[in-house]
Amino acid sequence: MRPKALGAAIALLGLMALVLIAGLGTGTYRLSATEIAEALWSPEAPHRLIVWELRLPRLLLAFCAGGVLSLGGFYMQALIKNPLADPYIMGLTAGAGFGVNLIILGLIPLGGLSLFTYPLFAALGGLSSLLLVVVLGFRSFFEDNAKLLIAGVAVASIFTALTGVLIYTQAEDDQIRQVVFWSFGSFARATWPGVGISSLLLLGALLFGLALARPLDLLVLGDLQARTLGMQVSRVKLVLLLVTSLTVGGTVAFTGPIGFVGMMIPHFSRALFGAAHRPNVVLGTLMGGTYLAACDILSRWLLPPAGLPIGIVTAILGVPFFLYVLFSRRSYI
Repeated sequence: MRPKALGAAIALLGLMALVLIAGLGTGTYRLSATEIAEALWSPEAPHRLIVWELRLPRLLLAFCAGGVLSLGGFYMQALIKNPLADPYIMGLTAGAGFGVNLIILGLIPLGGLSLFTYPLFAALGGLSSLLLVVVLGFRSFFEDNAKLLIAGVAVASIFTALTGVLIYTQAEDDQIRQVVFWSFGSFARATWPGVGISSLLLLGALLFGLALARPLDLLVLGDLQARTLGMQVSRVKLVLLLVTSLTVGGTVAFTGPIGFVGMMIPHFSRALFGAAHRPNVVLGTLMGGTYLAACDILSRWLLPPAGLPIGIVTAILGVPFFLYVLFSRRSYI
């Protein structure tokens, strides 16, 4: 690793530690570093319940979500070779939201809800949206064309409209409140089981990225060159779609839709650590998790005690960057 990249990695680890302390200490009742350490290690600590049951699950869920969304951004950008791509813009989170809202509104007859119901239907909704993107931009999918990005925006609009129809025609008052709370994005209802599932999804996405780091590097070069070097491009693209939809969709079920993380973090990570995917998969995951955890801290600071919805915070920070990338290189559209 280059000295610059090594220094950036060390700084990132230091920033992670600071965000961890700040995340555990920020809230209605502020905790010092000493009180945090005592709550973490002492069963008799007066603030143990606050740290272990409220703040630590919230912080870890934010970190897992940031990591998964960042990896999804890497995979989407490699897939269509466009730096504006991310799971949110490509319609994946809109499809996942449609799946979650089917459950919230009780439109799918189930014998009972389990811990896996929401992530399962969110993942299926996300997969459906990405498959629809492929259908709409079929030639683009196999011919290295950025029209897939436009298809993603269209699919996101379709699923958003369908969700709106369901809410308008089927939702009761209490269901509307649940849908609105989920649609803004939040970590306030983080639980340890949800953190466990999200961490497994993050681990799966991370191991996948490490295993296919070289094919991802080849895919960025272009489909023709990747085929020349012996890669089965269509198979790799389909696997990318499947893994991204399952991991991002499953995570979004616990957090609500969160935009622009998957677009921004790959840019920053490549600027610091180079273009190769192997280091970026690991360090980009850490960067994305740290970024989203910091956004959650910012949201609680801006609107205590519950915090501003995390989707609003990431949009405020992400839209200017999106416009910068869009207008700096018009060839991206």
